[in-house]
Amino acid sequence: MDTKRFQLYFFIALLLAILALTLRLFQPFIAPLALAFMTAIVVRPVHRWIMARTSHRRGLSATLTVLFVLLVILVPLGVLLQQITLESISFLSDVKDGKLGGLDEISAQIARPIQDIFPSFTLDLAPRLKAFAAGIVSNAGNIFSFTTSAGLSLFIAIVGLFYMLRDGHTFKKGIVELSPLADKYDNQIIDKIERAVNSVVKGSLFTALIKGILAAVGFAIFGVPHAILWGTLTAIVALLPGIGAGITLIPAIIFLLAIDSLGAAIGLAVWSVVVVGLVDNIVMPFIVGRGFTVHPLFVLLSVVGGLIFFGPIGLFLGPLVVALLSALVEIYKLVILDDEGKRNTVI
Repeated sequence: MDTKRFQLYFFIALLLAILALTLRLFQPFIAPLALAFMTAIVVRPVHRWIMARTSHRRGLSATLTVLFVLLVILVPLGVLLQQITLESISFLSDVKDGKLGGLDEISAQIARPIQDIFPSFTLDLAPRLKAFAAGIVSNAGNIFSFTTSAGLSLFIAIVGLFYMLRDGHTFKKGIVELSPLADKYDNQIIDKIERAVNSVVKGSLFTALIKGILAAVGFAIFGVPHAILWGTLTAIVALLPGIGAGITLIPAIIFLLAIDSLGAAIGLAVWSVVVVGLVDNIVMPFIVGRGFTVHPLFVLLSVVGGLIFFGPIGLFLGPLVVALLSALVEIYKLVILDDEGKRNTVI
């Protein structure tokens, strides 16, 4: 073996070993850094607006953008999570004390048509709701507790967001220089990844959040108890393709009918169709525009899989992984298949 080839193999082996060690070293911070990366892409319009008004001073602009994220996103989110925990505890207490009237009537209405086919069928919602509420409360303590590890991850995410906003152009330039692809392909890859992340976050997660907020407002207006808790569940199930928010809205309407609140039930039904139901047709196109699209089914699976694999932060990281995969598929079609088609045409 000649000296140059030996040196090349030695260098590649050393590079791979150091790369594996570095990845191992950074492994605890991959999730917060990925969250910072996604946040940097989403808040880029705000960052550009601030840049234009600070004479393009990158450090100051990045600092102000991070403060914007803290004040507009993290602080309200923390308050919301605290309120969800309190409402979960209150809901469990109401279920245990039997304060949610109408459950027996709802159980009877659901069970009656089934009993026509299976006479022995019975449905008692109270024990199931108790188990459901207990599960929410027990998990809320684990999910929303601010441990030292969670505090460190949040700190890394905030610092990572600052540097990605301030030095993002430098990172991008370095990636383009190291990539063996043509620069035009590198820029197209980065553009598609950005649009994919925007599509998932704004088009699916943000739209689901808007649905949850509007549903919570409707629940509060028309007298459904624990409106914030059920609004949060509405935001989660809104990711389901096809039925989505109806999983929580329809039972809420049935509940109001069961407690003889006909006017409130009609009002909530109209609110669900006119206000919540039109989010997909009005809000989503306005927010996303003509961006990169990811099918709602894959968004749902990515959220559930992300929660299982990464924990609570998987709500964001799961869709991010699918967004990257979708972008890479498009890039494969652009770079590989197009090149193959050109070669076949030449032959």
